[in-house]
Amino acid sequence: AHHRILANFYYCLNSFSLSRKGQRIKAAKLKQISKDALDILREAEELSKWNYRNKAFLVQAEINSNEGKIDAAEAAYGAAITAARASKFVHEQGLACEYAAFHCMRNDKSDHAVNFFHQAKLCYIEWGSSLKVEFCTRQMNEVTNS
Repeated sequence: AHHRILANFYYCLNSFSLSRKGQRIKAAKLKQISKDALDILREAEELSKWNYRNKAFLVQAEINSNEGKIDAAEAAYGAAITAARASKFVHEQGLACEYAAFHCMRNDKSDHAVNFFHQAKLCYIEWGSSLKVEFCTRQMNEVTNS
């Protein structure tokens, strides 16, 4: 069951990413994917807040961001970051910071985006992923130089 939950979580996040990159995902399908993922995560959260709370917050943040609910999205990204940190999931804390940074970029909040990419970079340094560290560094440079 855990693998199915994670598969739905990443399928949902990837669907949002692909949609924003111009892939043709119908709005109704994206809404259904995200609703299904959130329902599954909330159900799993009842069994293990430690393992699933941050993921549910991140999906909720992406839903809010996609619907233009900027303040609600930012609150949910913050909650996802805090929950991941509390669970000591440094890689998922980094992921939540990264998604928060992209949200900020989409909403013309460059300073906040750089800060979130920097937080993500620190998480990925701790996690030991040089690929993600390099990615965050490039993103910070792009935001700073644009």
